[in-house]
Order: sequence, then structure tokens, then C-alpha cells
Amino acid sequence: MTTVRRVRTIDLENPFVESFEGMVEILLIRHGEQQFFENIPLGQAYDAPLSELGQKQAQAVALRLASARLGRVYTSDMRRAHDTARAIASHHHLQPIVLPDLREIDLWQRAPQDKGLLDIYTREQLADIYREVTRTRKHTAYPYCEDVEAFKTRVFRAIDHIIEQSIGMRVAVVCHGGVINAILARVFGSPFDHLVPVHHTSISVMRAADTRRVILTINDYSHVMPIQSSRSDLNA
Repeated sequence: MTTVRRVRTIDLENPFVESFEGMVEILLIRHGEQQFFENIPLGQAYDAPLSELGQKQAQAVALRLASARLGRVYTSDMRRAHDTARAIASHHHLQPIVLPDLREIDLWQRAPQDKGLLDIYTREQLADIYREVTRTRKHTAYPYCEDVEAFKTRVFRAIDHIIEQSIGMRVAVVCHGGVINAILARVFGSPFDHLVPVHHTSISVMRAADTRRVILTINDYSHVMPIQSSRSDLNA
């Protein structure tokens, strides 16, 4: 009977480890910038495609990871994530594996989807909502948000599935800022939904073995610095 070697925690935490035997390294990558315009209808905004800059960001992160020896590329089924994942996967002769559970939280799910936010609120009312979001760092500060616990349940189900299927590999998981923050909060035991402002195509690195999860880096976006010098308020 073959005994599976238990990975030492010190090896999970070692950025210079030469083998992923018994563990998985997950590159959590936010999609490229999406194409927004002022007062965009909420239904369009939720699954908006990549902007021109977003496409450049996707190519930049894909080039950065071209030599990363990825075993798999996972993605949500949202267009901006899937297109970013395809750019990354093309350098590794892979096809992205689509997991709908990686979809972003819908902060305005229960609002009229054919209306923009300025059709529902005044600018002052919106500013009050965003101030409350900043103060609480909770998704529930959004009045029309989808069920937060259901969102977390599906995200953790997806990540646990990826870990189970990918032991011994480094994999890319192209998803969304809310998804990445949910994973970070789970690992760190934080009660907050908003831990860090995750930049477009930034890379956060997590290692996993059995029930252990270790975060190595968070929000590395150095690859977009040569092509980007500012950020639109609409596309934070």
C-alpha cells in the first residue's frame, strides 16, 4: 500500500519549493478591466466584456505567466474572466476549464436590471451607500445584493474542487475581486468581505494541502505597470 507523504507546512510556505508533490499552488488572477460607461444598465454591467485596456492587461499577465508551467487554467463563465483565461491558457496549449461557481457576487442582483444606478438613486444617495460599504467592508451594505452566504458557499465549493483535482500542479484561477477577497477572508479568518482592493489581472498566490491553506503573495500587478498609468473610477 502506497503512503502519500504529508507535505510539511514549512514547505507549503516556501516560495522556492521545487516540487508541488502533495500540494497545489493556485494563482488567483482577477480578470482584465471591464467595459463600463456611466449609468450602464445593471444587467449589462454584471457581465460586461473586457475594455481595450482590459485586453492589454490580459495579454500582459498572459506573457508574464508564459513560463510558469501551468497544469490547468480555470475560469468563471463571465466574459471578462473567460477572455482573460483564454489569453493565459494560449501560452500553455490549454483550454480554460469553466466553473460557473466562480462567478462574481452580484451586488445589485435584486435591483431592476434594465436601469442604471442613477435611475434608482441620486448621486448623494449612492455616495452614502459607498461610504457605508467602506465603513463596514461588508457586501450586505449594498441594498440589493445577492445572498452573501450562498455566494461564499459556491466559491468555496469551486476552490475545494480545484484543490482536490489539481494536487501536484500549479494552476491559474481567473475570477473576480469579490471571489478573491472571499478566499482571502476564509484563509485569514476575517469577518470582512472587502480585505484588499484587487487590481485587474493582479496575481495572488495560495498553496493548499489537505485542509491547510497558505497565502504567499497578494495583489501583484507589476506586469501592468508598463502599459497603465491611471485607473478609471468606473473600473475600480
